[in-house]
Amino acid sequence: MRKVLFIIGFLLSNGYANAQLNEDSLYAIINQHKGDTAEVIALVYLGALQQQIDSLQEYAMQGMSLAKKIEYKKGEADCLMLFQDIYARQGNFSQTIQTNLDALAIYQDLKDFTGITSAQAELQGTYREVGDYRKALSHGFSGLQTAEAHNVHGSFFFRGHRWAPLLLAEIGQTYLLMNQLDSALFYTKQSIAQKELFNGTPWEFPLYLLATILTMKGEYKLALEKYREALELCLPNDFLRDTLQIYSGMSTLFINTRQYDSAIHYASIVTKGWNSQSEYKNLLEAVRNLAQAYKATGSKDSALKYLEVSQIIKDSVFSAEKDRSVQQVAFDAKLNEEAFKADRIRYKSRVQLFVLVSGVFVLLLISVILWRNNQHKQKAKAKIEKAYETLKATQAQLIQQEKMASLGELTAGIAHEIQNPLNFVNNFSEVNCELLDELEQANARGRPEEVQAIARELKQNEEKIAYHGKRADSIVKSMLQHSRASTGEKQPTDINALADEYLRLSYQAMRSKDKSFQAAIETRFDNDLPKIDVIPQDIGRVLLNLFQNAFYAVNEKRKTRDGTFAPVVSVSTNERNGKAEICVKDNGTGIPPKVQDKIFQPFFTSKPTGEGTGLGLYLSYDIITKGHGGELKVETKEGEYAQFTVKLPILT
Repeated sequence: MRKVLFIIGFLLSNGYANAQLNEDSLYAIINQHKGDTAEVIALVYLGALQQQIDSLQEYAMQGMSLAKKIEYKKGEADCLMLFQDIYARQGNFSQTIQTNLDALAIYQDLKDFTGITSAQAELQGTYREVGDYRKALSHGFSGLQTAEAHNVHGSFFFRGHRWAPLLLAEIGQTYLLMNQLDSALFYTKQSIAQKELFNGTPWEFPLYLLATILTMKGEYKLALEKYREALELCLPNDFLRDTLQIYSGMSTLFINTRQYDSAIHYASIVTKGWNSQSEYKNLLEAVRNLAQAYKATGSKDSALKYLEVSQIIKDSVFSAEKDRSVQQVAFDAKLNEEAFKADRIRYKSRVQLFVLVSGVFVLLLISVILWRNNQHKQKAKAKIEKAYETLKATQAQLIQQEKMASLGELTAGIAHEIQNPLNFVNNFSEVNCELLDELEQANARGRPEEVQAIARELKQNEEKIAYHGKRADSIVKSMLQHSRASTGEKQPTDINALADEYLRLSYQAMRSKDKSFQAAIETRFDNDLPKIDVIPQDIGRVLLNLFQNAFYAVNEKRKTRDGTFAPVVSVSTNERNGKAEICVKDNGTGIPPKVQDKIFQPFFTSKPTGEGTGLGLYLSYDIITKGHGGELKVETKEGEYAQFTVKLPILT
């Protein structure tokens, strides 16, 4: 299916829906060497038709070189799509996705809706292949929306072909892989209802998809009818790959209905007709069915033979999992590298802070000397103004570095926090593989109650996988939002969600510094609190600073109590007098009375040298009061607690 998507994408993108082109005419255009857009388009067409990677790469490089030379942006995007196909064939999924995104950005700048649809379709296919179904659906729906809004249709190979039914079927297939059969059935039926024709023949793939869904739902009689309808459409057009796909599905249906002779018949057709252009998953499905059918009919030698073959195919197909494990190691290494960079930034900030303090001291000394020396008054004034401007520039630089260092503080916590949902996803995936084996065995033994029990457990595990996948996605989004420079634009924001996310990440950041640290976290969020207009990145930095200070205070108190102290940090939200209040309270060391009026001053800190710059609360106060027209208050008792309250106007 991906190759069909890829070829259609190019031909749609180049705007030749009704072109009567063939390879000879394309070569004739290239041999003219005019160096124009027509030559780029011809190179793209020829590249899309190639089966060999070397030939495809040659046309892609020629097309890209010429497109850049004549500044033909659309041609550059089309050539990027050729390169993404090369990476996809090589199994380099990360490069495939990045190249596709680069092409999509160009199409969007050009408002090339056919190109946008093509790129979105390819992205959904690639993400589905690597198992990221959420992103696959996101791009699938984006492509569908564009295709329907702008009536994207027409291609060289499939004259009059429309993208909408194609993407509806692809979305249905993704839901099928997610085992969300009702959603899969809904979008598959929508695709069938559009009655798409390929070469004048109704498109068989949605029918095959419908039959597979019905098989999984246990509606075997209707499923068999749909398989046979799809087969009748495939055979006249000699679509071998699609025909084998249907036969493998039919063999599974007959396995489920214990018609083992029919299962062996159709599975054998797949194994005999399979070639390198066919899909491995269909071959693996057929071989597994043969092993199960022969086992059920008492042909132990044949069953053992096909079990061994299925294992060989499985090892080959799932070698990609090993590649993903390597990519995970690389991801972890990158996180460690970011942590190292953050440490380096903090060290540099400390050095510059020392230089700044030294500069202030020198400035004061010079000011006293010049003040006492009246005869050099004018000269002293000029020197002071120059030094002051230098200090302002240095201070602005330090403030920016403090913001960057706060991102580094979160890196280790994010690495720990994101590992938990990833571990859950991996563990439940392994459990599901084992359950699937048990499901096959239970089904073969004719134990429907056991099959239903295992199916329910599989569904529960899939729900857990989806939950933890969304959790990991939320963590990454928070990290990206925190690292993104503030645009200064306010937007409706869920304060509860923002506070909850930064609270967890701050706690994990503290844990990454001190493995022995433990604290009870209490949250009391007002679920009726409306979204308020704020700058999310700035409010996130304020919350991050307040949470870090709270965890630091309870940890310092814990170190002095010999295990008799239970650290507690509580966070609450509520609406009062037209304002949203966020309260952060800890039972830590508190703030001494003599310094309470200094805590919001720049460069003041009660932490030991090297552990704080004294800019956190100063910047937080500035963001809340000047940037958002709110209030930042503190209530504290030395040795017992500290509570910071942020008040933000709900209506601005």
